[in-house]
Amino acid sequence: MKLLPFRSAPTGRMPIAATLRSGQLVAAVAALVIAGAVLIAYQLLEIRQAMMDGARVQVAIVADSVTAPLMFGDREVAQETLRAFRYAQGLKAVGIYDGQGRHFAEFSYPDSRLPPGLAAARVARDDGIVVTETVRYRGQVVGHTVLHVGTERLRGAMLRYVGLLAVASLGAMLVVATLGRATRARVAAAERELDYMAHTDHVTQLPNRHATYAHLEKALGEAGADGTQLALLLVDLDNFKTVNDTAGHAAGDELLKKVAEALTGAVRTTDLVGRIGGDEFAIIVAPVPGRATALGIADKVTQALRHPISVAGGEFFATASVGVCMYPDDASALSELVSSADTALYHAKQSGRNRLAEFVPAMTAATQRRAVLERELRRAIDAGQLAVHYQPQFACASGELVGVEALLRWRHPEHGQISPAEFIPIAEESGLIVQLGSWVLQRACAEVAGWQRAGGPALTLAVNMSARQLREPGFIEDVTRALSDSGLAPGRLELELTESVLMEDVSGAISFMQAVRALGVRLAIDDFGTGYSSLAYLQTFPINQLKVDRSFVQLLPQRGETIILAVLALARGFGLTVVAEGVEEQRQLDWLRHAGCDVVQGYLLGAPMAADVLAARYLKLDVACIAG
Repeated sequence: MKLLPFRSAPTGRMPIAATLRSGQLVAAVAALVIAGAVLIAYQLLEIRQAMMDGARVQVAIVADSVTAPLMFGDREVAQETLRAFRYAQGLKAVGIYDGQGRHFAEFSYPDSRLPPGLAAARVARDDGIVVTETVRYRGQVVGHTVLHVGTERLRGAMLRYVGLLAVASLGAMLVVATLGRATRARVAAAERELDYMAHTDHVTQLPNRHATYAHLEKALGEAGADGTQLALLLVDLDNFKTVNDTAGHAAGDELLKKVAEALTGAVRTTDLVGRIGGDEFAIIVAPVPGRATALGIADKVTQALRHPISVAGGEFFATASVGVCMYPDDASALSELVSSADTALYHAKQSGRNRLAEFVPAMTAATQRRAVLERELRRAIDAGQLAVHYQPQFACASGELVGVEALLRWRHPEHGQISPAEFIPIAEESGLIVQLGSWVLQRACAEVAGWQRAGGPALTLAVNMSARQLREPGFIEDVTRALSDSGLAPGRLELELTESVLMEDVSGAISFMQAVRALGVRLAIDDFGTGYSSLAYLQTFPINQLKVDRSFVQLLPQRGETIILAVLALARGFGLTVVAEGVEEQRQLDWLRHAGCDVVQGYLLGAPMAADVLAARYLKLDVACIAG
């Protein structure tokens, strides 16, 4: 309204007034531009610094979370830990490098891959912020973490801010204050979210590995100060991989959630349940009045998982093996407590799974012996400590020698004869069974073919196969090479597979067996009747023979007749031969002969023996003339 007098003033004054207004406007605009530029620059620096602070918080949390995986070289756990940060705002890539600066693990989006070297990863990028953190454990550098955060959010915020400044400086200042408060709120929210992710398993919502062991360390300190006891229970699901393989990872995650609920329901409210691995949980029972209470809680845990659990992919039994260790009776420090509980867990799984094992000092010696045997088993072939022994197989009706079963034996120079029941599981778990199996196949084929060339009868050679060999891509080539090198006829080689091995992967087993049968090699199901029920698959499996387990034969003749008669009838219906193993008494042999069993073997007829002994005793061959 105050502009009206100027409009009615003499025209000679209008340009001056207009010039003044223009000058004031220019001055105001200039002042606003200058103030706006200063404020924009200030806000730009503030937001960037806030993002930098947030990034440092994130990378510090990452560094704190991956100390244990770095120390133990566990890339799988490290990868899973990094994956938990995928929802962090603006994240492009987060990675871990070991103490030598080599790439260890990372989570990144396709256009933001981290370089393989730490030096290159630390270089600043035009498209975001890069921060690093050194991972230390007790003063020692064990690795480094690198975090790459994008700045797209920063650019968007500044564009909005400039637009608001164009409307009014007051509005701009208000926006500045608002953005400042919002930025601080987002950083605080991000810190809370990252803290939650750093300490919580995203699938089960239980404390994760880092949080669980942090709680355990605190509980140990309190127990030491108060003179009380605590127990650590390590729980490992027995068949979780089967669920993932058959029903998918979504069903596996759902199963983990329900297992977490079952475990939480089985313990006291003062106890803590955490997920420390893919299918492994830890339960901290503290305080606990004594060992009996701890074992009682452990038993409740195993009982809680013995019932079927329904998930989207069907109904599954999530049975678990549990290892228990007590503080301070069994261990006095965190690392010792975890190691001893893990040793007990291993013994629970070795004892048949779905059971509870309490740590005892003797387990440590057994674990140390296992480690020594595994290390020395790798050198046993070259050292000439391994040998193939053979147990003869006879036609039940005529008593004629028709075949042999190859059995691996290990005579250690210090420990003497090592039982196959001890070293074969070690070979299975370590993967050495593939190399050992190939060696046994080559050696046995050569020796049996050598007997025949020396004038002995054409015997069938039975060789046991493991699940690891079944999955080995080059095993068919091993069989072909063993037959070719030895000259043994394919129809004289018989591979024995157990029911449990076949049922682990039915489609894969069928493909494997078809490839073996295409070579002309025979197939047998070993320990028939002791594993999964395979009756529905007998028409599908291209097998030649069923081998009745010794546990049924040893019941004869007072018990067990019904089962063996049923197997014999079943075999005849499918056109299969039957071998009864474990024959140790004459009356067992008489019953089997009368029932019409095809082939028998056992200590009554012949124990496993060295190749030269069998050749001389049963084949009447001059051992010195045999070309092996």
